[in-house]
Amino acid sequence: MEIDKLAGLPAHALIVHAAVVMVPLAFLALAVTGWRAPWRQVYALPIALLAAAGAFFAIMAAGTGEPLEDRVKDAARAQGLQRPRFGDHPEDGEMARNLAVVFALTAIGLFLVTKFGKRWNLPPWAPMAVYALALVVGVGATGIMVAAGHSGAQLVWKDVGSLSAGK
Repeated sequence: MEIDKLAGLPAHALIVHAAVVMVPLAFLALAVTGWRAPWRQVYALPIALLAAAGAFFAIMAAGTGEPLEDRVKDAARAQGLQRPRFGDHPEDGEMARNLAVVFALTAIGLFLVTKFGKRWNLPPWAPMAVYALALVVGVGATGIMVAAGHSGAQLVWKDVGSLSAGK
């Protein structure tokens, strides 16, 4: 099932905002709460769920971006215009999707190690090791999410200033 439009608007433009908010929010929440064991006990599950939701929306955003790209190319061809350039945005979006999924997996791993580490006879430093890994991945996921959002915004808004200046 491919989602192309929501409420008459390109689905990509709407769905992408959920990923752009949820992934960095999950990273910030993990960074703030994960370094203290009592906080990890309370917040690891909600953060893992938020990161998983962010990954879900990143997957959806990447999936809705390709049909939008095809529609823009078809519209340009139909009007006899030059082939549209998308710059780094498609690659940034794919990388954002991939790192969002890896970040969600590390956040889920942190929850599991926090919840079941003693039962699984893991060393006492295991939660901090998974926390450190999740931080590194979270920095990457947040950084590429910002880069993908920026390159997408540039594609959409690049000519707005020149259009309004010509009036």
